[in-house]
Amino acid sequence: MEHSWSGKLKSAAVVGSGIALSACAYAVYSYLKRKDAKSIDEGFEDVSRLEENPEKRILVLGLENAGKSTILSQVTSGSHKNNDIKPTEGFNVTCLQNGGVSLNIWEIGGGESFRRYWNNFLQDTDLLVYVVDSADTQNLPESCKTMKALLGDERLAHVPVLVLANKQDLPGALSPGEVADALDLGSIPSSRHHVKVLGTQAPPNSLQRHSSIAEVEHTLLLMSNDN
Repeated sequence: MEHSWSGKLKSAAVVGSGIALSACAYAVYSYLKRKDAKSIDEGFEDVSRLEENPEKRILVLGLENAGKSTILSQVTSGSHKNNDIKPTEGFNVTCLQNGGVSLNIWEIGGGESFRRYWNNFLQDTDLLVYVVDSADTQNLPESCKTMKALLGDERLAHVPVLVLANKQDLPGALSPGEVADALDLGSIPSSRHHVKVLGTQAPPNSLQRHSSIAEVEHTLLLMSNDN
């Protein structure tokens, strides 16, 4: 099956003053330009070779409808508006420029058909962000199993992990601590991964961006420098 990535790529934006084009945005441009001339199996291949310039690479994963796209949209735009964001089909790349640090953020679709391609994106990751729907307790075991399989990959060894216990505003949502227990985070050796859990929410009808989103932005900068 062939994909036109000009339609699948939802954003390749640079956020920050005085920045016309960052290395991460150029990497996306180069990738799409090459793919216009050559289709690839299911629209995926190992993309780790794209980053030729030194910058921090953040990989955002999680099951479908965990809220990955909404959180990233609010982090990078600084806005509380969700603008009817739909689940990512393929991958979404966003470039965040802050204080001289360039964050190249890759979000991969969480649907079952896309998860089999996650392994193609693991190389050279500086921070893994794993998003969980705290109110979807039925899928927490699957989310735990999927995350543990990821962390068993040697390409992610010693990569810090930020778990976002999302949708804290929904009825029945587990607390960040309860999500940590459900994901069995206590069994992850500290010598292998630095793990941090944050509770987040991005309600669609809010008049302002929730404080947890600003905390995510700050933590992305700090933890991506840990590796």
